[in-house]
Amino acid sequence: MSRLTHLVERTLVIQAPRSTVFGYFTDSAHWAAWWGAGSTIDARAGGRVLIRYPNGVQVSGEVIEVAEPERIVFT
Repeated sequence: MSRLTHLVERTLVIQAPRSTVFGYFTDSAHWAAWWGAGSTIDARAGGRVLIRYPNGVQVSGEVIEVAEPERIVFT
């Protein structure tokens, strides 16, 4: 598999308490409810990110940084 040479940065503003939003990025059950059945996240530096879209497409990445409840960075 070849590496992509571009970068996508995205900012999203959600009108909810930080702790609520952070929970959706750090709890696999919430993550799967948001991204799709079978999606998982291991919310620690070096942890695996998996998103399974309803159309069968699957993507994975790695958690780079976690600073609860302010920030989570993943590939």
